[in-house]
Amino acid sequence: MDLIEQAERDLRWLVDCPDLLVTPASIRLPDPFLTNQPIDWSPVIRFHETKSPYRVGYYVEALVQAWLGVTPGIEEIQQGIQVRKEKITLGELDFLFRRDGELQHLEVALKFYLYAPDRIANGSHFIGPNAADNFERKRDRLLTKQLPFGRLYDPEIQRSQHLVKGVIFYPEGVSEIDEMPDNLNPLHARGTWQFYSELKDRSAEMMAKPFWLDLGETRAVELTQPISHPCLFTDESGYHHFVVEDSWPL
Repeated sequence: MDLIEQAERDLRWLVDCPDLLVTPASIRLPDPFLTNQPIDWSPVIRFHETKSPYRVGYYVEALVQAWLGVTPGIEEIQQGIQVRKEKITLGELDFLFRRDGELQHLEVALKFYLYAPDRIANGSHFIGPNAADNFERKRDRLLTKQLPFGRLYDPEIQRSQHLVKGVIFYPEGVSEIDEMPDNLNPLHARGTWQFYSELKDRSAEMMAKPFWLDLGETRAVELTQPISHPCLFTDESGYHHFVVEDSWPL
């Protein structure tokens, strides 16, 4: 499968995936495949030509840039705007663009969280594969820092919005959340997770970065040795499954 064909599948996945975070600042974008103009995949091509072709977050931003490019009313798209004061970098805005003449700011994220009802890390049961990350921390940082930062950078910005897609992974045998965090979409996409020691079949197809969205590049692995970091797997239907080390989330 070539890069553009994969990008089409991944953007389709991104469009169809329910928003993970839902607030009044959630952006609404039309289906890019239903517009009357062809999608410009040059942001995706440029991403693969960079020194960071395995960064899933940067890949998602490239897909979103292609999405914005065919959205009616959106123009003057800027991506990755570095905000500096003198020689100090204060932060970065994911996107700036004009929509129907209005200057808007957009923050984008793809997040995967493992729901662990019997474990807690940094006050959360919704823990990232990197346990320093969790749903509540990302939500609060986005709403209290990243979105307000746009207007601090440019008072002309009339609207700051977010597009947060992702998956909540459930442990085997668990299908419901005991207490839903504020702003977590109850209709979120789902996957499953388990500890390495719980695996019965140690043969699997490991998903290769940055193609962690739709079924893309994978490699067959035989997990004969304990793993040292969380690994993402998929099956032929594209269903996502994490395997974590037995000490996770420590």
